[in-house]
Order: sequence, then C-alpha cells, then structure tokens
Amino acid sequence: MNAVASAAPAGVTLRASSPDVSEARVLAGFDRLNSGERLTLRFNGPARPWLSIFQLKRPGQFEWTPLPDREGAQFVEIERRDAPVGARRGVNEALSWDHDRLDSLDERTFAARAASDLTLAKDLFTSFAFGLRRHIRFEEELLFPEFEARGGFDPDSGPTAVMRMEHREILDLLGQIEEGVGDPAFPAERLRAELHGVLGEHNMKEEHIVYPGTDRAMTAAESDALVARIQAV
Repeated sequence: MNAVASAAPAGVTLRASSPDVSEARVLAGFDRLNSGERLTLRFNGPARPWLSIFQLKRPGQFEWTPLPDREGAQFVEIERRDAPVGARRGVNEALSWDHDRLDSLDERTFAARAASDLTLAKDLFTSFAFGLRRHIRFEEELLFPEFEARGGFDPDSGPTAVMRMEHREILDLLGQIEEGVGDPAFPAERLRAELHGVLGEHNMKEEHIVYPGTDRAMTAAESDALVARIQAV
C-alpha cells in the first residue's frame, strides 16, 4: 500500500515503503494542515484502503476528492475540514461543498482561457469534467435512490426523473466543451453559457430540495453513512 504524498502549501513530500510507516506519515502530514489546506496523494495501488484509513482515524475531518489519473498513477486530494474528529457529515453540506469546488474549477478554466493559457485551461477543464461526471454518478447510483425510497417518489416520474434528464444534457455539453476547450477558435464560451443554463437551476434544485430532503428523511448517522459511501465512488 505505497503512496507518495505532497502537502500544500508547504510542498512537503512524504514517501513510504511499508503500510505502517506510510499510514503514520500520511496522517501526520494531514494533521499539519490548517482548515482548507489540501494534501495530494499519489497511489501506486488502489486508493480505497486509504479512504478506509481516513474514515476510521479522521472521521468527519476531511474531504476526499479523486483526481484524473496521470502518469499511470491514481491521485486523490484530501482537504482538511474545520471540524473535530468524529463530526457527523450531512448530505447537503457535503455535496454543496462539491458544487462549490466544481464551480471554482470552471471559473479558473475560463480565466486561463481568457488569458490565452490554453494548456492550463485544458488541464483545469479535465479536472472539472472528471469531477462533474463523478458527482453525477454518485447522485444517480446512491443519492437519488435514497431520496426516492424515503420520499416515496417514482424514479420515472418524480423530481429525480427530471434531474436525470438534465444530467444527460449536462454530460453532452460537458463532452463538447472538453473536446475543444484547448482550441482558441472553438466556441467554448457559448457552450459554457448553455451548460450554465442547465447546471445553475439544476444545482439549486438539488441544494434546496433533494439534498436537504434526504437529510430530513434520515437520521444523522444515516446521512453520515451515505456521505461515506459517496466518498468511495
């Protein structure tokens, strides 16, 4: 279970060759972070065992964000939350945080494109697209079924049916932008406006209806367990 970890902003690199040492050193690197700072882990093997370690030893204190693979390795970004060990997670706060993270990547992409830094724009949009596809996947695989079951909604005619249709629109526009965002002649800004036309209202419905509705239908322990399952996607 080997990993290489780098902590921002100090740029500390942690290397370990055995599970015991690597776990201790990675957790120590995480513990040195302030709230909002991030640790990036590069895995030579599966990341899931490391998520289990953080969920067991730093529950409630971290955000877990898989990143696009590169150089044949898997990467995960871990952000330190302003919360004590054992803090319960809610669906609304956890998934709304991911919305904000994705919005930031989108804004940075088009700021880079406006500055003619097309390589950076393409890299940032790759991360945005990867994260948004993952977000849609865990909503459809985990969140929506819970919301439907607990609220008595029909998946084919309830509120989530519309949201699944919107997901298809979002994914189509996402793919189009991803294909051409690095080309200065490509109409990425126009397609981005179309994407925001769907995504803005879609996210508002999730943050005002689906996410809080799911939290209200569950106990605090159940919401926390659902967030833990979502992190594993």
